[in-house]
Amino acid sequence: MKNYVVAIDVGSSEIKIAVGSIAESGAINIECIVTEPCDGVTAGLISNNQTAGNALRAAREKAEEQTGIAITDAYVSISGKFVRCARYTDHVYVEDKDNCIAREDMLNLSNRMHNVKAEDNENIMDLFPICYTNDAGAEIKNPVGSYSKQLTSTYNYILCERNAEERFRRIFRDAHISIQGMFASAAVISESVVTAEEKEEGVAIVDIGSEVTDLAIYRGGALCHMVSIPIGGLAINTDIHHYASQIPLPAIEKLKKVHGSAMASNTTNVTINIQKGARNLMPIQSLNLAAIIEARMTDIIDYVWNEIREAGFEKKLPAGIVLTGGVANLKDVAELFQKVTGVETRVACAELGLTTESLELATSPNLTLAVSLLLHGAKKGATPVGKIQRPAEVKPANDTEQTQEAKPVVTDSVTEPPVEKADDEKTDDIIDDEGDDEDIPSGNTSRRGGFWSRMKDKIRSSLDSAFQNPDGDDEDDNDDY
Repeated sequence: MKNYVVAIDVGSSEIKIAVGSIAESGAINIECIVTEPCDGVTAGLISNNQTAGNALRAAREKAEEQTGIAITDAYVSISGKFVRCARYTDHVYVEDKDNCIAREDMLNLSNRMHNVKAEDNENIMDLFPICYTNDAGAEIKNPVGSYSKQLTSTYNYILCERNAEERFRRIFRDAHISIQGMFASAAVISESVVTAEEKEEGVAIVDIGSEVTDLAIYRGGALCHMVSIPIGGLAINTDIHHYASQIPLPAIEKLKKVHGSAMASNTTNVTINIQKGARNLMPIQSLNLAAIIEARMTDIIDYVWNEIREAGFEKKLPAGIVLTGGVANLKDVAELFQKVTGVETRVACAELGLTTESLELATSPNLTLAVSLLLHGAKKGATPVGKIQRPAEVKPANDTEQTQEAKPVVTDSVTEPPVEKADDEKTDDIIDDEGDDEDIPSGNTSRRGGFWSRMKDKIRSSLDSAFQNPDGDDEDDNDDY
């Protein structure tokens, strides 16, 4: 029996479900990844419970059909401006008289951190230490065994607004899917695209979706900062539509992917003809298209870069910036990022922690979050799954089966075969003795003729007997009439 892991990424434009199994090596073998368009989510917030729930159930049906298992539990991710992180610093005094830090001191500090309360409108989704320092303010990589009068730590808290989280949980309750673990998208996105060495050096992962851009910054092996910025690729589509309103919105997404570029300077100007059915729409110049995309992408990059600078990591990213998400497929987007920020930038898709056979299923940056969530969930434990209840198949009876069914069943008792009635007796069985001609269907003339014929014969026989024995003394009288 396989140990399954189920991950569900509820995005602003699509719901993705990834199902994997844990191989003996510990790597994840992807069983399936399915996507379903979703209209009930706005910038990560559930705006319509009905449409979002329908999309979730449709995606689950696809995944169940491909894997043959019933999805009952899952790890899920959540993203939006209602998700944020906050730092909190506290300390404990070392109990050892020689000031040698022990595990009990770290446990005492951890307990203090877990007793911190969030604001009334927020829930704490997760918390973890960013760093430890001694009484001199120097960072301690391995506190246990180090000498200090007190142990200080700064923890990172992942917070989510209660109202947004409750809306999110409701669509899963309505779909009868238990949430085995809920994580901020920015807190798990690194799992499949960034190595432990890069996290140690300092790296920023930017996941650009349709309406939300998630930023996660790692340094010293810990998630030091994360934020969800409520802007994404849909803003680019809106700008293109404002410039060329005759182009329908569904066609704009394809236009952007096929002909778009994030840098006008890298674009050769050509005329792009667009058709809607048999009708030719107003053409658009590729240079104008690139200029629109570059302007909005520059805005998104500015938002991201401002967050990096305000968090104090402007010059602490030796491993650079890693781009992923659907918009990362856009031509020249990494080059534009590097031009604006001055930091080395690359585009990545899920590749770490997967079996070789699974790599080809995760070749798009659009699937990175679903796969990263799958890997993060696997570290927590396998996901319970059920069996799909399929209706029993009714096999058509063939000639052999029909012959077998017609064979008599041999029992201990002997049953006499039924005696078939004569035609006259059969007719009498369906005639009402007290009825008249209307009791017999008009179309059944043979039955009517047989009845009156027998009645005439019976009357004639009675009359003959009466004339032969007028006193009624003959023992051969017909007593039946």
